[in-house]
Amino acid sequence: MDPEVQHPDPLADSADVWLLAEEDVERFAAATGGLELLTDEERARHDRLLFPAARLRFLGARLLSRQVLSLYTAEPPDSWRFRTGKYGRPQVEGASWGLDFNITHTNGLIAAIVVRGRIAGVDAEATPARPEAMQFAPKVFTPLENEVLRRNRDDQRGHAFADSWVAKEAYTKATGMGMCRGFDAFSVHRLRDGGLAVVDDEIPEPERPLWQVHVLQVWDRFALGVAIRASEDDAGPLPVRLRSAMAELLPEGTPS
Repeated sequence: MDPEVQHPDPLADSADVWLLAEEDVERFAAATGGLELLTDEERARHDRLLFPAARLRFLGARLLSRQVLSLYTAEPPDSWRFRTGKYGRPQVEGASWGLDFNITHTNGLIAAIVVRGRIAGVDAEATPARPEAMQFAPKVFTPLENEVLRRNRDDQRGHAFADSWVAKEAYTKATGMGMCRGFDAFSVHRLRDGGLAVVDDEIPEPERPLWQVHVLQVWDRFALGVAIRASEDDAGPLPVRLRSAMAELLPEGTPS
């Protein structure tokens, strides 16, 4: 039976972000089907990756995507097929049950966001950012964002850079543009209440109130950026729930 008929839709009034530690991918794969769950093309892509860590993250991202999407639908995990959008954003082929999802992986963490009837993007990076990464700030941030970054205390500048980067990356992924959109073409600013707001002249004015951006801390080691274009029917910002893939997605009876 369709689980959506039996139970209230868990995505009716919130967004879910699923977290999977890289160190848990092998165990997650063993419990959920591993490479056998992937298509021939996906397995070929996996095998072409040169480094074991890259293969592990690729496998984890594909398996997490399948398990998460199946949780909200009646589709089995091995039935999902993905295509790449115009600017490289992975998309579900065929009927998507009204779902929009986005995936990110960095050294140590894989995360997937799922919404229904909205659009979302997610990005994660280690925090604080490394000094060599922060050297790119003048090229990728707006002048005001760079000024704000410079005025942070020395011990907070790396965290501030990571927060800004993942917020901007999540937003461009939600719009479908990804790195094809220059990060200096729009701004993300912190509001007085601690929230974030996107300032982008390319957003039609009636649509601007629908966008929300968050930066969440994960395991005190990662900055997680989330961007959501809400539905016109949403009364306010959509709550974001962090969820554990290992605790909630493994088959019943899997050893902990």
